[in-house]
Amino acid sequence: MPADTTTTRLSHWRQYWRRRFFTWVDRRAPLAHRHKLTHKNLYTFPNRQGFLFLLLILVIWVMGTNYQNNLILGLSYLLVSLLVVSILHAYANLAGIHIRFVGAQPVFAGDKAGFVIELDSDHRQGSEAIQLRWEEGEPEPASLKPGEPQRITLWLDSHHRGFLQPTRLLVQSSFPLGIIRCWTWLRLDARVLVYPQPRPIDEPQAALGDGTDQGAGERPGGDEFSGLRTYIAGDSPKHIAWKQYAQEKGLFTKEYREYLSAEKWLDWYSVTLAQEERLGGLCYWALAYEQQQIPYGLRLPGLQLSPNLGPHHLDAVLSALALFNLPEAA
Repeated sequence: MPADTTTTRLSHWRQYWRRRFFTWVDRRAPLAHRHKLTHKNLYTFPNRQGFLFLLLILVIWVMGTNYQNNLILGLSYLLVSLLVVSILHAYANLAGIHIRFVGAQPVFAGDKAGFVIELDSDHRQGSEAIQLRWEEGEPEPASLKPGEPQRITLWLDSHHRGFLQPTRLLVQSSFPLGIIRCWTWLRLDARVLVYPQPRPIDEPQAALGDGTDQGAGERPGGDEFSGLRTYIAGDSPKHIAWKQYAQEKGLFTKEYREYLSAEKWLDWYSVTLAQEERLGGLCYWALAYEQQQIPYGLRLPGLQLSPNLGPHHLDAVLSALALFNLPEAA
């Protein structure tokens, strides 16, 4: 049988048993905002060092039996006792820990999201040498003192806008001797909103219908008539005021202006880019207007937010951009 086929089958079987295992684990520790570690969701088993320790015990026992040496046999029994005691202490080190999701601040796509987790131990001596990590994240160490809750931040990479929800939380420890691993997988009801990644684009402009808004600006061009000026050689014949010329008042040129609102609008239809680039561009200008303290509003298909300023308005705009056209927006 080719080596590639064997590797593929082994990978398939590993994935199959991994799904079966996590299905069983998720039934014992369903999705919740808070968990307590008990005998129902804690598992103990020798780690790699533990199996080497067992092998050492077996070799010593065989030597003692072969040579009928009570001292060597006594040493093997002592090591077995240490193994059993290590199992009990490894379990007791994690039992009684309360784990609660506190919160997470929104981030931009591509940044690391920090989930704040609070730990509290019922154990009268606290808990030592604990490791926590998301299934896709990096481990963070923790040690608990009795009656003193501790908060740690677990980081996770964000790749796409929308809600980022970690799959499972691993809590483990090999305390006290490092030969027995006690661990659990928990499903915490934790998620964070990921904003679109800001992308610099040309500024979207919003024109006014009558130019009467206070503080409105203007620029040449557009469709709004603004007045007459003396004809200058080279002016377009289309803009010559022929009516005034026919009345023998002289040769004049019509001037047109485009009136711009002092309030900025982040208009979905004012940008012609792909969806994600368009959202990133609107996100970029929302941050720019907020920094410059220029009131800005948002127009999306099916949604309009009036011009305003402040952290709450910025959060509302960025949240609308983050959830645009996503199923979780419902």
